[in-house]
Amino acid sequence: MTHTYLALDSASFILPDGRVLLSGLTEHFDARSTGLVGRNGVGKSVLARLLAGELAPSIGRCVRAGTVHYLSQQADQAVQGSVALLAGVQDVFDALARIDAGSIAEVDFEMVGERWDLRARFRHALDEAGLGHLDAATPAVRLSGGEAMRVALLGAMLSSADFLVLDEPTNHLDGASRTALAAQLRGWTRGLIVVSHDRALLAQMERIVELSPQGLRSYGGNYAFYAAARAAEQKSALREVEHARQSMRREERAMREQHERQQRRQAQATRDGKTANQAKILLGRQKERSENSAGRLRQQHAGARQELGERVREAAQALGEDSAVRLHATQVDTAAQRRVVELDEIALPFTAPALRTLSLVITGRQRIGITGPNGSGKSTLLKVIAGELPPLSGRVIRDPACAWLDQRLGTLDPARSTIDQLLDLN
Repeated sequence: MTHTYLALDSASFILPDGRVLLSGLTEHFDARSTGLVGRNGVGKSVLARLLAGELAPSIGRCVRAGTVHYLSQQADQAVQGSVALLAGVQDVFDALARIDAGSIAEVDFEMVGERWDLRARFRHALDEAGLGHLDAATPAVRLSGGEAMRVALLGAMLSSADFLVLDEPTNHLDGASRTALAAQLRGWTRGLIVVSHDRALLAQMERIVELSPQGLRSYGGNYAFYAAARAAEQKSALREVEHARQSMRREERAMREQHERQQRRQAQATRDGKTANQAKILLGRQKERSENSAGRLRQQHAGARQELGERVREAAQALGEDSAVRLHATQVDTAAQRRVVELDEIALPFTAPALRTLSLVITGRQRIGITGPNGSGKSTLLKVIAGELPPLSGRVIRDPACAWLDQRLGTLDPARSTIDQLLDLN
């Protein structure tokens, strides 16, 4: 195909509860590598699924001129089968096996296409990625989160798709794997859309598209270009907000002063009328004219205030004020020398023999970071510490008040908000 693209045409997406998540999006994605950015919860993953054809717009349309390979940010937990299934090559492998057995079914040949050497290329890719201990039949559940994501990415890079749509592809990857992915994407010559918060990865993109509640906006450069442009926009928007607020304060002050002058004039006119013995009917007419004039002024000021208020709202919206939720941890009175976890000569399951004997004491308010390459046993160690997984041998002594949150958020209910679930624990 000589010209491939993905396009949104006035596309909107409405959530099952009736809320509009995406509204009237129009954008064109060509073969340039594109980074899709935006704050959490704005709808980037839903937009990626719309572009890939995983979801359909509620209103409008998405046009796909070319084939798309989509990688979910939950790719490592979406597959319960083999490594080949996780990589998205199982169907081709099955078709090749049937052809090797004598099949002449047209559907098998269509599935294989030009990928007759896919088994060899997949084996080579696993070896090159440091995953030579795996094969196509290895159960995916045996893989760590990082290993599973690397296998899924290998499948994406081996695909014959015209477009890759990758949602947070560096999730769970160690430093070496991130570097390797960056090199692979630099060699990808077809269409590429990456949803990410990884600035190093976004620095490689040819353009950045930002999704916000106001819609999509394209920036014609990499992340550094985007960051500089956004900083300039924020500075301009901040000036506009302050100018609009100052104008509103001046208008409010002018309205108060005008009201006070009107009251003084009316009081003076009443006093002068009484001194001159004017008839009550004449005094009433003067008061009515004064009140009518004051009413017109109030209407004028109200209209001006409404217009200025709208300017303030528009300027604040352009500023994109931070709406992040901030959590303040409860102070816990834990003595510095109190033992909260003790590992006594434990042997970890699913790890290399050299890593199987561990001893560790955690006391008081220590903050500990556990580092290591994908598949080295970091998550397994945490599961043993949290009591989610027993050691092969040795003792684990822990404080009963232990909270566990795994990298796949398996302890959270996806049907409920994170805030509600946090409140349940407090």
